[in-house]
Amino acid sequence: GMRVVWLVLVFPVSLVKATGCIPTTSPQCFKNSTGQEEDFTCKWEDRNIEQDTTYTLYIFDSERKHFVLQANTNQKEKYLLLEQLGTISRNMEIWVQRQVGNLTCNSTKISVIFKCLAKYSKPKINSMTRSAGILNLTLSKPKDNKSVIYEIRWRERGAEWQTETFETEASTFQDFYTLWLQKQAVYQIQLRRQAKPLLPTCDSLQALWSDWSIMVDVPIEIRLSPKVRWEETQNTHSRDVHLMWDAPPAEESVGGVTYILTMSVWPCDKPKTLKPITVNRSFQTSITFSEAWVSIIAMNKVGSSPPQLITIPAVKHLNHCPKHQRNSTKTKKTCLEWYKLEDGETRSQAVNTSSKKTFKDIEKEVENFVRHYYFLHTKTKKHRTVAMCPFYSQEGVPSKGPDNVLFFNVTYDSAVVSWLSIPVENQRGFLQQYVIWISGQENTTHHQLPANETSFLIKNLHPGVSYTVSIAGQTKAGEGPNSTANFETPSIKTALSWQDQTILSICVVALLCTIICSVAFRRFRSKLLPVVPSPVIPATESIFRHDQDLRQLTEEVHEVVLLQLQEHNKHPQNTTPEQSTLLQDFGLVMFEEEDEDDEEGVTDLGSMKSCCYPNPSYRGQVLHLPDPIHTTENIFKENDTESTYRNGMFFETRLLECDETSL
Repeated sequence: GMRVVWLVLVFPVSLVKATGCIPTTSPQCFKNSTGQEEDFTCKWEDRNIEQDTTYTLYIFDSERKHFVLQANTNQKEKYLLLEQLGTISRNMEIWVQRQVGNLTCNSTKISVIFKCLAKYSKPKINSMTRSAGILNLTLSKPKDNKSVIYEIRWRERGAEWQTETFETEASTFQDFYTLWLQKQAVYQIQLRRQAKPLLPTCDSLQALWSDWSIMVDVPIEIRLSPKVRWEETQNTHSRDVHLMWDAPPAEESVGGVTYILTMSVWPCDKPKTLKPITVNRSFQTSITFSEAWVSIIAMNKVGSSPPQLITIPAVKHLNHCPKHQRNSTKTKKTCLEWYKLEDGETRSQAVNTSSKKTFKDIEKEVENFVRHYYFLHTKTKKHRTVAMCPFYSQEGVPSKGPDNVLFFNVTYDSAVVSWLSIPVENQRGFLQQYVIWISGQENTTHHQLPANETSFLIKNLHPGVSYTVSIAGQTKAGEGPNSTANFETPSIKTALSWQDQTILSICVVALLCTIICSVAFRRFRSKLLPVVPSPVIPATESIFRHDQDLRQLTEEVHEVVLLQLQEHNKHPQNTTPEQSTLLQDFGLVMFEEEDEDDEEGVTDLGSMKSCCYPNPSYRGQVLHLPDPIHTTENIFKENDTESTYRNGMFFETRLLECDETSL
């Protein structure tokens, strides 16, 4: 009987294959956990696309030789109740018969033990963190919370897969795994899992792996906080703030980046975390006139960046409070904010807020003689500030006078005094004015200046007098201590105004520049222009007689004799008209009279060329030109000269264009 049955089963399969019928894959039956009361599901795949296909699932008990189940379905899976299977700890043979019209074909039979068939759902990566090459994974636990075998595979983009298996312990929490990544690069990762064998008879062939999880890109951790820019537009009672920031680098932005904003714009409430921003990298909101801050964190799949904290300072503090701003009315959704402002600018770290108190309430609570600042905010559609003012609970006189009292531009009749403003912490009230006393020559003058002035021009002073100046600050409560300094005006004789000092300085500088330029020009000219040579007197041998008187010579002064030319109509004897005419044209410039005993020297001088000398007995005589002199034109040119040195005298004969000869 068994042989007949097998023949019947094999023959249709062979016949169908011969006619072109393609069977389905072998069925895969499993339950979703290792629970004892879990039902089963059987699935198979069909590569045919024909319609009106009927599938029959066969389950045959190999030990008891009977069919446990024959179930028909039009789907590619069949849900099996545990009651339909009966005992699930024995070997069963299962297959699927496919029927289209009159054609049928069977899949390959497989032998299974249903109790060993547990297939978990594909794992899900709940979270992952990455730092310094270490990737920490948090995985979803299977349904039965049992110990699980995982297989993980990872790779860089476009590279080969690397695989590794690991086991987790049974727990009711989550599964964890740490993976070491060698490079600072973007990775891809997948996981699958299977249940541990439930029976000794369960082999590895019957262990079913879950489907692979969705492939996940693993970016690099975001190491820097976002770079945030912001723009502020001030309105009447509020400010509009526009925040903008840049995206992280590409390898840190893989898989998307989410931005978490936490803001503190309403002082009476706790900081508020906004909805995550995933698309736009900008945010707009309205804030009050007081200080506000915004924290921005960039998050990717493996972690978050350091927070970027942006502090938007309060608007400039006022020095005085207009009376109309001291509003103590209480409306819905109001917030009163106040703090110390000891130096007039810096906000104290201790900031007080209240949505119930009024200005009169806090005015009684704060410290006396210390400046405070308050804001009154309201909240409608926008955050608004309706009042802000500095205030004192009680005012006093300043605790000190101004520092660094100095004098400059001091002249014989005026001087300028300057000082540093009294610090706010020493004012102990709103400073109204400065009071100045000027004392000198048993006379005192009094002046008052606004609190924002720090210098004063003192006029109508007297020269050479010592003066004393005292300066004090005054508040509503009165005048405080004064600061005193002395100065003395110069006398008129020695005093120079700053204008005179400036002119004198300019003149001195100009004189120095002129001297320097002159010296430089001379040195420069000596380098460029040739040096004018000085006359060279050759050394000659001194020849004198031994009996010559060598006593020191003394200068002798002789009279200069001017010779009057004869009239044109008178001619002396033995004088030709030509010589007489030439003599009239010559002028005798100078003649040194010689001693009578030195007649030889005179005779020698008379023989010199182009020279004429008077006879020693010249008085009343007419000079005659020597014969060698000719009056022919163009013989001598202008400035033609002849020089002769004789008996310690230097003679020069020069012929001018007008034929005048000078000696």
